Amino acid sequence: MIAPDTSTKLHLDPPGPGSWEQDPVHFPRPMTRYFQETHPASFKRGTNDFARFYGMLIDGLQICYVQGFGYNQVMPAPDAEILQRIQRAEQVFTQKLWREQLRDWDENCKPSAIAMHRQLQAVDPDLLSDAELVAYLTRCRDHHSAMIAQHMRFTAGAVLPTGDFLAHVGDWTGLPPSDLVGLMRGSAEVSAGGSDEMERLKMAFAADPSARKILESDGDPAQLLASLRARSGETGAAVNGYLDLVGNRLIDGFDIAEPSALELPDALLRAIRVSVSGEAQTASDVDDRIAEVRAAVPAVHRDDFDELLAEARKRIAEKPEG
Repeated sequence: MIAPDTSTKLHLDPPGPGSWEQDPVHFPRPMTRYFQETHPASFKRGTNDFARFYGMLIDGLQICYVQGFGYNQVMPAPDAEILQRIQRAEQVFTQKLWREQLRDWDENCKPSAIAMHRQLQAVDPDLLSDAELVAYLTRCRDHHSAMIAQHMRFTAGAVLPTGDFLAHVGDWTGLPPSDLVGLMRGSAEVSAGGSDEMERLKMAFAADPSARKILESDGDPAQLLASLRARSGETGAAVNGYLDLVGNRLIDGFDIAEPSALELPDALLRAIRVSVSGEAQTASDVDDRIAEVRAAVPAVHRDDFDELLAEARKRIAEKPEG
């Protein structure tokens, strides 16, 4: 038996001067070269946008890759902008400027992004010439890059009201964030897969017993999905509409090499079964827990507690997704 060669060790040089922190949550394994080339500039641009919008004393984050692993660095705000950033931060809380971002997301960015998603999905690459395919892939890459920046630009608005709630209520009650963040449970329907397409799917299956029988039957998941997609009438249209929305979403990770929902038909079928059956609508004790925490808040701050909680739950419920 030949012993393995241990003389060569993996050497990781810092991405640059200063402090860097590896991000094992988003990037637990090496990323593809495509992602390493596409991600950093868009990530930096998006985090710079939210830092400026919210008057933060940072200039955003930058990310670099070492042997495929992502490392983040916080960039300080320019000295010349510090006073301006502080003044902006005061406006953020008095005017609740995250609401402005939410309106922009709902009325402009989200519809525009979804329209482009669908436009690109509608193209059949197999029908393109080599030159057309190159142009199409370039459009996909550019759109992906823009969506990374957009996702990061809206991130602070989704978490800032939640952080404000955790900081104040933690001071008032002495409870740790891990106890308080549970009060957000049930507010984010979109995170649980809620959508107009899913509601349409539920209604279609409720009115189509034979389709429910197919959905609940044993068999190859890919063939079951194909059978449901091929059905005439509202059920087939609803299934196709839902899969057009979620089919290309990545299931485990952020890189393009990760499997999409359509590539894991068993997981996709289970998710549809749970949603259609209503099993996901489990009872929650969140109202009781909110009442317990509220009782621990000094009476003078309880109106503030109600306002902060409502603001945090609303932002989570309607948080933008890239």
